[in-house]
Amino acid sequence: MKVLIVDDEAHVREGIDLSVDWEKFGVTDRYMAENGIQALESLKNYKPAVMFCDMKMPVMNGIELLQKIREEGLDTHVIVISGYDDFEYTRATIKANGIDYILKPFRRKDVEDALQKAVQAWKEQSETRQTDAEREYVVRKADEMLDEKKLASYFRGEIQLSSSVRRIFEKYGMPGHALKIALILPKNRMRVLDQRFMMDDELFSFAFRNIAQYAIGHQTGHYICRLDDYQWLLLLKGGAYGPSEADYKFYLERLKRALQQTLKLEVLIGTGAGVSDLPRLPSVIGEARNALLNGDVLSDETHTPGITSAELPALMNQQFLLQKAIETGNKPFATDILRKHVNALRQKGKLQLKELQVCTMEANLLLGRWKQLAQDQKGDAQTPFLPLWINDLDEWEQMLIHQVHLVIDSMNPHASSGRGIEQIKDYLDKSFHEDTSLTWLAEHFHFSPQYISKRFKEVYHTTIVAYLTDLKMEKAKALLKGTALSIADIANQLGYEDENYFSKVFKKQVGLSPFPYRKEHEIK
Repeated sequence: MKVLIVDDEAHVREGIDLSVDWEKFGVTDRYMAENGIQALESLKNYKPAVMFCDMKMPVMNGIELLQKIREEGLDTHVIVISGYDDFEYTRATIKANGIDYILKPFRRKDVEDALQKAVQAWKEQSETRQTDAEREYVVRKADEMLDEKKLASYFRGEIQLSSSVRRIFEKYGMPGHALKIALILPKNRMRVLDQRFMMDDELFSFAFRNIAQYAIGHQTGHYICRLDDYQWLLLLKGGAYGPSEADYKFYLERLKRALQQTLKLEVLIGTGAGVSDLPRLPSVIGEARNALLNGDVLSDETHTPGITSAELPALMNQQFLLQKAIETGNKPFATDILRKHVNALRQKGKLQLKELQVCTMEANLLLGRWKQLAQDQKGDAQTPFLPLWINDLDEWEQMLIHQVHLVIDSMNPHASSGRGIEQIKDYLDKSFHEDTSLTWLAEHFHFSPQYISKRFKEVYHTTIVAYLTDLKMEKAKALLKGTALSIADIANQLGYEDENYFSKVFKKQVGLSPFPYRKEHEIK
């Protein structure tokens, strides 16, 4: 917090400065001014929370200064200190957000009492401003989310082009013509979501958007829209109002590289030919989608050369054995069957995304039947399914195994180790500084990652990522206050390899960077 002391007499300024225990009130910076002109400049430059102000000064007196404060809407809290017991000065103080009026010669207690009132008023005002800003942010984000949902419905062909859709385009500065599109499909989405975001999908989405904004830049008009869990649509201004074809390819490669370097996220990108106007966008998106569907899921994988098969292995052929494994709660047997099936898909040598989608629909049909069986035996059960646009065979295998395990857990509550979500929390409390992923927790506690993520939030009303961050920041505060460890050592103890990243997280959570926090709480 900052304080400004204004008086034309140096010994008065020094007297006020020396009479107050500033640290007790949280004051970090103090500025001096000899007259109203200097004070006004300091008010604009430093924005102090509190100003001690004399009334009778050269160049610009106190009354004129307070009038300026009122006219310009400055929210500094004013404490008038004057040797003139005049109602005119008191009235000026009240009009200019005044807190108190102290006569010279002043007592230390009078100054500190007035300062205490000013600090309290400033804190209350700051909290109100913060609440208003947070409310405005929530409303703005809600509007953006509704806009995106409406546009996504249009892009998927679910609704007709309407005036409201056109207004949303205009709202985000996008033209209704000369549009270039790209359909972006993450390959290893679940792996990144698990290892980097602890299955916090909102945090993943936030990071994806930020990286896309950075890669495209603010100079080029664009809009990014999430169509579902996997599909992202990027729109760019084309033609005379945007990048050339070469620039367009450059931006897409830059985005692909940024996602890989920052998140370790691999993506497939499908594009539509030429430029489009708003009414034709759904059909152009269809062209980009067809390009992705014809892509080879196994193109980046190692497979046995010379072994190819045109026939698609059918999971239906394993239905009898899988149902027996599910009914008996035999997870290892079910896992072995599923892994053999996925290995047969790999042996094809080439697997188009549209073929994998056929496998996904077949798997979802069987999962639906087993879910119905679980409902008949144990009541309601979780709805297991595989997302249609998953396009990484390793993740497809892992997700299929997890979904079958969910069915087994719902039919056989005692098939798991019996460890509850409370034990997972206990483990996190003790080992929050270690590198932990949902995959590791799932293997150790015998639950699926999706179940752990969902159940933890239901029980503790927070995500695992947020809970771990809170634990780390509490430990960081204790180490900063109670030890002489360097900030780099503290970051390392808490599992942060990058000291700068740790500092950013700390500041976001606590409101101060680690070094100022330590200075504020250091033991005298």
